[in-house]
Amino acid sequence: MADKREPFRILITDPILNEMVNQAKKQYPEYTDKIEWVLVEKGDEAELMSKVPGIRIMAGARNRINKNILDKADKLIFIQQCSAGYDNVDLKIAREKGVKVSNAGTAGVIPVAEHTLMLMLAASKNLIRSHETMRAGEWIFGQCVAKVYELRDKTLGIIGMGKIGTQVARLAHAFGMKIQFFDPYRKDTKDLDFQANKVSLEELLKTSDYISINALLTPETRGLIGRKQLETMKPTAYLINTSRGAIVDEEALADILEQKKIRGAGLDVYGEHGDPPPKNSRLLKLDNIVLTPHIGGVTAEDLFRNFYVNSLGNIMRVVRGEDPQWVVS
Repeated sequence: MADKREPFRILITDPILNEMVNQAKKQYPEYTDKIEWVLVEKGDEAELMSKVPGIRIMAGARNRINKNILDKADKLIFIQQCSAGYDNVDLKIAREKGVKVSNAGTAGVIPVAEHTLMLMLAASKNLIRSHETMRAGEWIFGQCVAKVYELRDKTLGIIGMGKIGTQVARLAHAFGMKIQFFDPYRKDTKDLDFQANKVSLEELLKTSDYISINALLTPETRGLIGRKQLETMKPTAYLINTSRGAIVDEEALADILEQKKIRGAGLDVYGEHGDPPPKNSRLLKLDNIVLTPHIGGVTAEDLFRNFYVNSLGNIMRVVRGEDPQWVVS
């Protein structure tokens, strides 16, 4: 632990996490006088650069931690990313500076998997148009007959069979779906009590009725699903993305949906880390897409579990001089 005469300075880089201060005092009262919490108003680059000198730990969720900020972090030893994804942190620079970075372990597993299935169902059942027309006093029963679809016996292709992708597979299996996945890093499926076939990306795209993107955004996955890959999909297929928008070529997806080359899509993510789509995005104007504002992982239960149990607990491990869990760099 730090010198007992000096408080252990921890910077919360995202205002969404400010409740961590109260939770720390409540759960770890013995450390109240030993930690100095530093908060931000917005957490933009300029503000973080001004506040990071002398900081030992940074805890964040959405704001970017880039080289300019890390260069000012003269005493930093640890970054706690309070979510599953960590593409907002420059891992290369952190690694060069000897700064460990952890994510929140099981963050997002339950809510994002549930949200994925929700988007699949909403797209399949024409939920959005049905709701909007009902509120407008219309009755589109005739237009929906034999044009809404079941999940049972359909093939779900999962891109990224990590913790979240695996939970998606479990939920989809309960619906009676057939599971296949593409993940170069998944060695086996011994943890599953049902069949899930490992296939190539090309095979997955060609044969899946639903494709769920559950991979982390990395240099390898950025732009992984481009125009060529989208045109490989079945004309009756749906694309679901609850991971990161930058994995998909959004302009190409808009073209594919406009031309009805696939049946539909469901998106919870756009652009980079947590970005909303541009106001002029064509995706906002299509009738064969379901859109949500990056809310897949922000359930009340998951935020508490991953902000104030997993992430806070991991921070306290470092304060005590122990090794952190869930290290990603």
